Formats: sequence, C-alpha cells, structure tokens
Amino acid sequence: MSLVNQIKTLTIDEAQILEQLRGVDFLGFFSDETLEKLARSCRVISLSPFEKLFEEGDVSNSMFIILSGELLVYKKNKVIARRKPSEYIGEMGLIESEPRSATIRAESQAQLLEITDERFQKEFALHSQALFALLKTLSARSRKDLDVMDEMKGELTLAEDNAEKFSQILDDTSNETYILDSNTYKISQANSTASRNLGYPKNQICEKALYEFWEDQSLLELEMFVDPLRTGKKLVQVFEALQKRKDGTVYPVQVKLKLVLFSKTLALLAVVRDLTESRQLESKIKRMAFFDSLTGLPNRNMINDRITLALAHSERNQQSFALLFLDMDDFKSVNDALGHAVGDELLKEVAKRLTGLLRGEDSVARIGGDEFVILLTGLKDDNYSTRLAERIISALKPVFKIDAHEIYSSFSIGIALYPNDGKDVETLFKCADTAMYRAKAQGKNSYFVHDPEMLSMAQSRLEMKTLIGRSLENDNFLLDYQPKIDIKTGEYQRLEVFLRMNDPERGLVLPAEFLPLAEESGLIVSIGNWVMQSVCKQIQAWKQEGIPLMPVSINLSQAQLLQGKLTEKVESCLNSYSLEPNMFEFEIPEMALQQTPTHKNIMDLHDFGSKLALDNFGMGLSSLNNLARLPLNTLNIDPKLIQGLSKGVNSTITKTIIGIGKSLNLNTVAKGVETIEQKKMLEHTGCDWVQGFFVSKPLSAEMLKPALYRD
Repeated sequence: MSLVNQIKTLTIDEAQILEQLRGVDFLGFFSDETLEKLARSCRVISLSPFEKLFEEGDVSNSMFIILSGELLVYKKNKVIARRKPSEYIGEMGLIESEPRSATIRAESQAQLLEITDERFQKEFALHSQALFALLKTLSARSRKDLDVMDEMKGELTLAEDNAEKFSQILDDTSNETYILDSNTYKISQANSTASRNLGYPKNQICEKALYEFWEDQSLLELEMFVDPLRTGKKLVQVFEALQKRKDGTVYPVQVKLKLVLFSKTLALLAVVRDLTESRQLESKIKRMAFFDSLTGLPNRNMINDRITLALAHSERNQQSFALLFLDMDDFKSVNDALGHAVGDELLKEVAKRLTGLLRGEDSVARIGGDEFVILLTGLKDDNYSTRLAERIISALKPVFKIDAHEIYSSFSIGIALYPNDGKDVETLFKCADTAMYRAKAQGKNSYFVHDPEMLSMAQSRLEMKTLIGRSLENDNFLLDYQPKIDIKTGEYQRLEVFLRMNDPERGLVLPAEFLPLAEESGLIVSIGNWVMQSVCKQIQAWKQEGIPLMPVSINLSQAQLLQGKLTEKVESCLNSYSLEPNMFEFEIPEMALQQTPTHKNIMDLHDFGSKLALDNFGMGLSSLNNLARLPLNTLNIDPKLIQGLSKGVNSTITKTIIGIGKSLNLNTVAKGVETIEQKKMLEHTGCDWVQGFFVSKPLSAEMLKPALYRD
C-alpha cells in the first residue's frame, strides 16, 4: 500500500507555495486570485528515492504537482512513463474517488504539492469557472501531435483536382474531417466518420456551418480561434467543444484547425476527434459549470463568457450586438398554485420555444428562476432585436399543456444594445434588466428598449420595494371605504376597500404608485393578508358600536388567487373575529379568469358563502363563457367605459354589458361615476348600482360613520 500517510508536511507558508505554483508552466495562464485559492488547498510533501507515493488500486483522494525530482509511473510493475517538475499526477482524485490506475515511485529525492479533494472543493465550490479551467488544463497531456494535419494537407494538395481521390482520403481518416469555407465556416466536404458520429447524411452536414453542431462554442468563439490562423500567429489551432448529434446526445471533441489552399482557394481544414472515453467526466463537470441542469441551456457563466467575447469581437469589427433580458410574468403564482414540478416543466417548454426562434449564431441562456437572456451578435440592423422580441411574445402566447393543466405564459423583455447602452458585461446586464422592468410597468407581455433615463427609474423601483417592506413591518398602511349605492333609491349596497400607504417621510402614497410593484414582487400576498385582518377588525368594531353593517368589497390580485389554500386563510381570519362569510364580496380581476388554477379558489370562496364580483369588465379579455360558468354575483363595469359614456361606442358597449348582467341575474355596478349626466344615462340603461366621486370619495372608517348611521 501507499506510503503517502507517512510523508511529512514541510513547514512552508501559503506565500511560498504561491511562488512555487507560479513557476509551474501549465498554471502560467491562471490569475493570481485563482492561484491563491489553489495555494490554500495545497501542502508540500517530500519523497525519498524509491519511495512510493501511491500504488495501483489505492483509493484516490488528491492530485500532486511535481516541484523537483523525477517520478516513475508503473503499470503492473512495468514503467510506462516518467514525470518531471511542473507535471502532475493523480488528477482523478479531484473529481471522484476511483482506484489509482498506476503506481507512482520517486526515482530521486522529490518535492511535490499535494492538493486534496476536500480542500480543493472548499476553495473552488463557488468558482466553477476556475474549477473547470483547471480540469481542462490538467487534461492537456492527452492531446496528440498534430503531424496528421500536416500529412493530410500534403495529400489534399496533391488530390485537390481529383474529387474521387479527395473523398477517399477523407474517408480513410478515423477522425471526423471537414473542409470549411474560411469566411462563412460552412462545411463543403465531410467524411464518413463525421456522418456516422453526427447521425446525418453528408449532404445534410454540408448545409450547415461547423459551429452549428457545437453546444458550447458559438460563431464568436470560432472567430477567436480562427483569427490567429489568419494573421499567421499560429499554424494550427487546437480547442475542445461539446458536439451534438442528430438524436440530441452530446459528446466531447477536440478540434484542430488549419488554413489550407484547396482548389486554389483558402479553406479551413478541421479534424475533429471524439474524446468521449477520455473526457466523459470533464464533460460532466463542464456542463455543471456552464449549463443549466433543468433546461440544458447555457447558464449565467456561459452567457457571461459569450458576452465578453462579443464585446471584444464587436469592438474589433465595429459591429453592434443586442442583449435581451426576459422575465416570465407571474411565474411565482404558477409555482405556488401548481407546484414546482409543473413550474419546472413549464420552464423546459419555454426553453424549447425560445431556442426554435434563434439564428445559429445567437445564444439563449437561463440565468436563474424564470429569467432568460438572449445574445444577438453581428447585428447589421438594430431593429432585428425588436422584431425578435415581438416573435418571442407571439410564440409564447399559445397555451402550454403540462399534465392536466393549461397554462398561459407571457414575458416582459428588456433590450440593451452595444455600444450605446454599455461597453461591459455588467452595464449591459443592468440596462437590459432595467428595460425589462419598464416593460412590466407598461403592462407586461411586452418589450422595451433601454433608455438612459431608466437607470434612475430602476433606483426608484428599488426604493419603493424597500418602502413597501418597511410599511408592512411598521403597519403603515391605511384603509378607506367608498360606497356603492342603489342607482334608484340611493341606499348603500357595498363598501369597497381602498388601500393607502402612509409613510412617515413621504406622506400618503396612492395604490397606483406601489401596488403594481407589490404584485410583481410577490409582496401583494402579504399586503392582502394585512387588508383582510384590518377589514375584519374594522367590521367587528362597527358591530360592537351598533353601526348598521353591509357587505364589504375587497379586491383580490391574480397572485392571491393563485396561492394555495386561499379560502382556508379567509375562513381562519373571519373565525378570529366571529364574522359571517356573506359580509364579504371579493372582486376578481379579468386576467385571473384566464388562469385555470384560479378557478378552484374562486369556487371555494363561493362555496364558503362569500360573494363574488368580476372587476372592471368591458375592456379586458374575459369571455362570456367565463361569466356563465363562474358563480358571480356582481359585474363591475370598467371606469374607462363610464368616462367616455357620452361617446356612441362606449354607450353601446355599456348597454350591452348591462344587458348581459341582467340575463345572467348579476348586479351591475358602474364604477367611476363623476357627473349627474353619467348617472342619468346609466339609470336609463338599467344599471343597478353606481360608485364614484359623484356618490362619495373614499373615506376613512371614522369619517364614514355618520353616513352609515343615516343609511
């Protein structure tokens, strides 16, 4: 067995280890930050001549970098290799515990840096990019000489005018071999090995550019690899990629590129070697580091790298590119109502639709939760980004059928353009993110192109979100009540609750300023709980004072209607104050009727005994089918129709809505009534109740008391 446990640790501090790491050739391109992390996961050990470091079959748990001396590698007692200073051994121990495949023995006095799995993972767990970079470097010794390319180049030169012989040369090679157009990178010739590995016939392969088969390398990366060949800085370029077959499976490859003269035209010769056997583990690590495990799309690490490349490429070629930031509207509500498993399936389906909309050179990534980013490179027309945004909105509009659920999805999209909106990754992300929130503010399911003024708006949003949270903590909300009256008798029929925020510094803040952000951020659920508690407390106080009571109307947001066990929470609140469910009417937004999950909560509230009203009907998307199949009591006519009641079209629509309400035995309420003329027109058309400043402005509970006594 190994003598590694008997090796003594030298007394050497991390600064000295760092200096020794800097002297190791293959670590030379790492940043000081990465080397410092590596230094913290090292210790220096010493081996005497003929002492074994470990034996074949030992359990691996570390790797070693040779600082001095020479080590022999044995396989079944036969020397198979020598390792010298700056080389490494035992790297598999950093990835997973597998038996050592060979024995390592010191030929002379040797000094080594030991990097254990435990310490390495501790330092690099949150730095997957650096982790993969190290693993990729450690794999470098498996690369073979490039002589095969030089040999092939000579054969191609001799056979360039003989298509049959040329095809035979390609097919005689065991690696995938391609001839590419040096400008477009489109494949003009491919061999049989390429056809077998990719699963496409040769004619279909030749319809694409080589980079279109790569999952982790885009046109931008390929340009970076080819540039040194064009400028003569390199004769051969070698890199690795993840290549995708026709059946969707991915395999790791090593790509070797060389410029060749073929048929008197400059072309690229690409020899692609399948690295499946030797790279399966590294491929797994790379996918963990650079790909989203749920959707299979690139993750934030990958898209950051591609944006960095796009910045360099666009600056050099005086091109522009666009960054689209996509956020799903109300995704939290889907998770809350249907569970995370359904939410995950929805994200997968969204990813498929997005991928199908892009060009080969574009990239889409999932950067977390319901957020996606799209990178559009090499733009000759800045309007392409807005046209794509329109196509995305259209493509994501049709219903998603997941299990037994029908889910409607929409996205808010923010667009930032290089170089106008930023010249670094962070600024472009910030601009696209800010534009996305502007798209939400203008009604969701839309896109917005960044404007510098929006940066100050983003700060305002952050301040408002903080203010909402502080108001919840400090109980800084207020409630006003506005009556709904019988249009003929003037008697009070309902009291609608209006929420205000009373901040000690800003004063009174109206709902239009904070409710959209509260709903978007999910804080609306906590606010809704506060409203329910406060209304119950007020009704109980009125009851104890002997004030005549009437049903109170409370607005429910779509987010509240999508939460689980809504009716149980309402019932618990009412029981705490000994109140009956028919004292409450819940006003439901039209948008909520499009979401199947809301229907259960609506039915449960009805079965519980509460009244239901459809709010702001007439300007939205509700279908008559929804009106007929839901147990509604009241139909609230949208105030926008009432404001334009004197106009012919609005008058006709309002009459129609009132007629629909009567046919379904629903009370009709005209909201936003401000003039005697509006009231008379509504009375003439048969409207039941009216609400608005003509009747009364929203009043505090204390100011409302005299009117309640009179009524």
